[in-house]
Amino acid sequence: MQIMIWKAVAAGAIALAGAGALSAQQDPPAAGELKVFATQYVAAINSKDSAKLLALQNPKALACMTGDKKDYYDFVLFNSLQDKIPANYTTSVGPVNESNLKALESMGGQFPIPPVKELHIDYQQGDDAGQEIVYLVQQNGHWLGDFPCITDAAVMQFRDGRAAREAAMAHYKELADGIKEPLRSELIGLLRAHKTGSATDRYHAASGQDVGTSMLVMDQLKAEAR
Repeated sequence: MQIMIWKAVAAGAIALAGAGALSAQQDPPAAGELKVFATQYVAAINSKDSAKLLALQNPKALACMTGDKKDYYDFVLFNSLQDKIPANYTTSVGPVNESNLKALESMGGQFPIPPVKELHIDYQQGDDAGQEIVYLVQQNGHWLGDFPCITDAAVMQFRDGRAAREAAMAHYKELADGIKEPLRSELIGLLRAHKTGSATDRYHAASGQDVGTSMLVMDQLKAEAR
């Protein structure tokens, strides 16, 4: 069982202070800008530096993160910085997947500027595969990150579900904390070897928990395996 970590996280290249308006009609950035973009993005993620990551976003998207919606974006940002991207990552850039944009819109996400491209950052560690999908806009020959602004209704839904999310996470942590030796050491060894799928299968077989629960329990155990 191979685990694919998929994150649709907005990120981008260096935003120049005082730059002009964002537009899909500008001349595209030079080929070398994509490498700069990816390098800056990966460095921000791996250093868990939220300030650097936010400095890479387009101003109109950043404006959505302030005020009474800050708690939602703080939650998203925190979760975006949990997993490191290994040095063997690869990148590709292509057209925006319109179906994914419609799905985001259906969940309450509205882009202040329609993205013109999406960057895929793919990586493999052991049996674990990961992918970051980064929405892009361009400005004065540079790439910038793009992410949706959340609607008031979606923020209310997020807040209404907070107690249930926290209770669920506490339950999964309790299950992880309750794993006894020698199974615990075996699972931690598998997680450190980037064999999350094997660890999930082993816990599922040993505990009788369903596969979905087993995956979330392994997420909790990863903190000890790091």
